[in-house]
Amino acid sequence: MRLPLILTAILTISMTAVVVLLPSLDSNVNAIIIANTTDFSVNVLDNWAYFNAKFSDGGDYNSTIFLVPTEYGDFFNSNADFQKSLQKVGAISLITLDSIYPFENVPLEVYARYHNQSEDKILSKENTTIDGEKALKIHKTFKDINSNFTEGINYYIFHDGNPYKLEYSATVKDFQKYLPQFEQMVKTFKFAK
Repeated sequence: MRLPLILTAILTISMTAVVVLLPSLDSNVNAIIIANTTDFSVNVLDNWAYFNAKFSDGGDYNSTIFLVPTEYGDFFNSNADFQKSLQKVGAISLITLDSIYPFENVPLEVYARYHNQSEDKILSKENTTIDGEKALKIHKTFKDINSNFTEGINYYIFHDGNPYKLEYSATVKDFQKYLPQFEQMVKTFKFAK
């Protein structure tokens, strides 16, 4: 009589352990790093490498985070031409206060159109929110034959009159693989002020 009770207890504990472990086995990704700039923060997943651009001269990309999946982490170690290095990357993300955008007090749609004037094909547009602010999400394919990236998701936002963009671009092979992770990081984006 005690043996069935012990087996039931062991089976229950084993099944609980399996259920607890399943989410980590499924994604094998944990948000463990909070990347901060003076203007925003975002949780970076542990299978993404990032570079927090802080230029001593106060350059245009002072509040920018460049991200790549860790399998492409050597991208940051490359001293080669930026475009050549980019050809070896399957996915990349740029999260930035868009300080080089030249216009002020424009509607969100106009700001998004400014960044989508090329021959890229817009697949969808969606109104959404990020950290309580109205945002525009654009899914597009790229026509640039000099790029290995074929598809992208871009978010455009204004906060306190300043434009922000959260971009994800990837190859055919990696687009679906890393898209859920990019979307997970977007959900953690927070304005500093």
